[in-house]
Amino acid sequence: MNGDEQLLNRRVYGADHDDPYPGPLPHRTYAELVGGPLDGLLLDIHGWRTEEVDDGVALVTELSR
Repeated sequence: MNGDEQLLNRRVYGADHDDPYPGPLPHRTYAELVGGPLDGLLLDIHGWRTEEVDDGVALVTELSR
């Protein structure tokens, strides 16, 4: 695993780069982002409705086209 992969490993999407603990918190719910430029990051889905989580979403970016 290279340095970039270590940096992103178990990192929460949107966490500040200088956050001393950018990982998941035990009292929150997360989904792992897969198959794109944010692959491996965690998305905080705490408080989302079941329908919002179950339907999924596609992130379309210039890099992923």
